[in-house]
Amino acid sequence: MEEGIAINVQGIDKDYIIGGSKSGSLRESISNTFTKALNKKKEKIEIFSALKNINLEIKQGEALAIIGRNGAGKSTLLKLLSKITYPSKGVITIKGKVSSLLEVGTGFHPELTACLKPVLFSEKIDESFK
Repeated sequence: MEEGIAINVQGIDKDYIIGGSKSGSLRESISNTFTKALNKKKEKIEIFSALKNINLEIKQGEALAIIGRNGAGKSTLLKLLSKITYPSKGVITIKGKVSSLLEVGTGFHPELTACLKPVLFSEKIDESFK
C-alpha cells in the first residue's frame, strides 16, 4: 500500500444469497436436508449484489461521509470497512484503526448544533482508541 494511504479498497463486491431454507439449529438443518432430498424440489435461490466493483482510496487524516438513497449500499460498505462482514470479491487494506457510525440515530441530539455534533462525536471516537 502506498505511503500515506489509510484505507485502500480494490474491486469490492458484496453478494447475499436470498431464498433457501433458513434454520436456527442443527436439528432443523438436518431435518431440512432430508426433507429436500425426499421432495426433490429445487428451491429458488437468488443472489442479490449489494455492491459491485467498488474502488476507494482514503489518505491518513481524511474523514469520509457516505451519502446516498435507501438501498444504495452505504451501510454495507461501512460494515465491510469495519470488518463486521467480509467482501465476496476484492481486497480491503486498512492501515491503523477504523471506526464507523452505523446506527441511524447516531449523532442526533436536539440540544447540539450541526457544527458541534461532528466535533463531539469525533472526540468520543478518538478517546475510544486511546
